[in-house]
Amino acid sequence: MTYRYSKRLVIFQLAAALAMLIALYIGTKPMIWGWLLFSPLFLFVVVKAVRTYKYSLTINDDCITVVDFNKRAQYQVSDITAINVWPAKGERIAIITFPDWKKLSFPSHLEGFDDLVALLTTKTKLQKQTLESW
Repeated sequence: MTYRYSKRLVIFQLAAALAMLIALYIGTKPMIWGWLLFSPLFLFVVVKAVRTYKYSLTINDDCITVVDFNKRAQYQVSDITAINVWPAKGERIAIITFPDWKKLSFPSHLEGFDDLVALLTTKTKLQKQTLESW
């Protein structure tokens, strides 16, 4: 099963980048300093949208595969020692801990976040820890 970010989020990010470009270009003739100030922010928004589009988390039998913009990582479900769900910056974030202290985290913006946490919890037979339960 593969989990990804919503396509609406990617479209919104690219629309924001396009709106920034149009707002700067229409009716103004920006000097070189204007482009130097604007271009890093514009590139950041575009790269963030591409990273959001490319991200996927796939679970097959005993393997978790995370594909990001420039990396690919695989983890074993049987190696999971803890699954924690915490509130963070207006959303929830799941943090999976492995025996060698590696951590895998993913935000609740992923489509099917609750199903993903429940699936991993049942596969590892761990009890999900949340801040509210403390």
